[in-house]
Parts: sequence; structure tokens; C-alpha cells
Amino acid sequence: MKKKYEYTYGFHEAGATFEVDTEKFTEEMAKQNLQFFIWHYDPEADPTDEIMKKYAIQAIQQATFNNHNVRGVISDFENLEGFVSLDGSQGITLLSVDAYEFNEDDLNLES
Repeated sequence: MKKKYEYTYGFHEAGATFEVDTEKFTEEMAKQNLQFFIWHYDPEADPTDEIMKKYAIQAIQQATFNNHNVRGVISDFENLEGFVSLDGSQGITLLSVDAYEFNEDDLNLES
């Protein structure tokens, strides 16, 4: 079964969309992925739902800090320890990603 995960950060300031093939990326794989890092997550919630939040944040960070599009972020994940590929080969496909755009008008000087 394929499930779509669409995330927005803030008031549509950034976002990421994934398709997860739950036959390839199983609940057990999601649990192992969650346990790889010391992440805060709800152990009572669906592990795939929980891990996809972590993937969304990481994808947005990669897009933002490396100025990458979908292909660039997929490539970035190839080198990130603890994450599976986002090219669909392991069940997770990154469909879209929007980087956070910093705006200097929102920057305030505190003196």
C-alpha cells in the first residue's frame, strides 16, 4: 500500500511531500529508524507516521541549507547515516520539497 505524507512548516513557509510504500518500508523498518537516533517521538503512535516527521524536517533542512531541489535532497540523503534513500528503492520517495526562505525584514536588532 502506498501512503502520501504532505508536511508544511509554519504558515506554508516550507514543506515536503513523500510517498511511502509500506510493503517496502515496513513498520519494523520505521521502528528501527526511530531507534537509530535519540529522537523524541510518541512510542504509542504509528512508527511510520513518527519517522516521516523526522524525514520531513531533515529534507527541509537539506533543501534550505544546501539550496537543493528534490534531486539534490535525494542525493543528500544518500550520504546521511541512519536514513534510507529517498529515491523509492527502499520504499520512501521524496516527491517535493520547499526550502525555508529567510527574510531580512523579519530580523530584529536587540540592543
